[in-house]
Amino acid sequence: MILLLAAACLPVPWPRPFESLGVGATASIAGLFVLGSSLTSALGCARVVRLIPEDRGAAVSLYYRLRQRVSLLNLWGSVALVFGGWGWAVRESATDARGRLTPFAEVLVPGPYLALLLASWFIWFFAERALHRTGMRAQAFWSLPAYVAQQARQFVLLLFLPVLVIATQQTISRYFPELADSTPFQFASVFAAFGLLLILPLFIKPLLGLKRMPDGPIRDHLTAAAARLRFHCRDWLLWPTRGLVANAMIVGVLPRARFVIFTDRLLESLDPPELDAVVGHEIGHARHGHIPYYFAFFGLSSLVGGTLLTLIESSAGWPDGVAEFGLLIAVAGLGVYIFFVFGFLSRLCERQADLVGVRAASCADPYCGGHSEETVLAAGGRAICPAGVRAMVRALDIVMNLSGLDRPERGSWKQWAAAWWKSWQHGPPSHRIDFLLSLIEHPERAARHDRYAFRIRLTLMLLLVGALILAATALGREEFVRQL
Repeated sequence: MILLLAAACLPVPWPRPFESLGVGATASIAGLFVLGSSLTSALGCARVVRLIPEDRGAAVSLYYRLRQRVSLLNLWGSVALVFGGWGWAVRESATDARGRLTPFAEVLVPGPYLALLLASWFIWFFAERALHRTGMRAQAFWSLPAYVAQQARQFVLLLFLPVLVIATQQTISRYFPELADSTPFQFASVFAAFGLLLILPLFIKPLLGLKRMPDGPIRDHLTAAAARLRFHCRDWLLWPTRGLVANAMIVGVLPRARFVIFTDRLLESLDPPELDAVVGHEIGHARHGHIPYYFAFFGLSSLVGGTLLTLIESSAGWPDGVAEFGLLIAVAGLGVYIFFVFGFLSRLCERQADLVGVRAASCADPYCGGHSEETVLAAGGRAICPAGVRAMVRALDIVMNLSGLDRPERGSWKQWAAAWWKSWQHGPPSHRIDFLLSLIEHPERAARHDRYAFRIRLTLMLLLVGALILAATALGREEFVRQL
């Protein structure tokens, strides 16, 4: 999603397929698409609300299915609009007296999608409120304005922030080209970006509306688990979603700017053993250094990709008719690279984190038949037992059920492909669960996977560094410094 939104904001001469269509006609077509898709969402929402009193389970399944399909319609329909004339209309009309795009005009290119997203928040609110009320939840649901504001806040912070950065950079380049091309400004921009990544977790609490996890049994349990696993963070935070989201995450690289976040829906669904497994999973990302590794991976990959793009343009160049869309081709290539290479890397790291979750919920007895309140869990998370494995499996099952995911049936290639497509970053929950259950009979597989993951991560990093050195050598010192 970030790549598609960013690609829409690139300085690309978007095509005008039909000469007879002007800006007004193109805008009318975009408006009709937004209206038609919004009407489709409204009809789907009405179907869900009508079905709830008869069969709430079927209504939940229908809700997730309709939202997914409508989201895909909105996404790819908006892409077609941009190529079908909307991108051209924006760049044709949003200009100043000197023919330059007005500041932040790039954000208007994905405008139809943003309008559809806003409309969907207003429409699907009624289905989510009805599902919430029939779920016998104690906490009241959001009001409509509060719900839309919460959705918008999450979207801007988690998805749209990179797009705003790109729009800002292009606005500066248009209106202050000498400043944008100066080496000090470019280096200052890079250091500012890295600094922002390090301190952004300190601002995520007010920006997402997070709260300090209240004192009580859950906070005490998490604090004890962190001490047992020798993990340090700044605070434990609660994400109040009124039951909309079941998730946990860790943000921040430095311990003094690192937070572990749980949504309300997930916390109220977990018993202490599953809570140990989930917090262990999040701690696993920190223990194995996944977050800084991801930063290094994307940084090196961007440098290698940028130098290769410069080499192509300076040597053979793009073929005729392709040069003007070179940036889009590069972004598409980056998307394929992320899907396959980073997807593989991310799934590898998620399994590492799952193993830490198992160890966090395990005692020192590898043959234990179950845990009681008197069971002492292994210090440092250095052991694996059957009860710890089952706790992690139950936690994954809970998250999967709360998120509306289904286990793919064996032998159904369509469901298998859909499961991998939806879970390209984490891997299908059923595959993760099967691997974890195999640890009961073969606990040595955990250490084997950790060694395998370490070798893959090291090899990938060495390959990126080697590719960067070769590309820099071919590019030349001065040009490479400019590329940096």
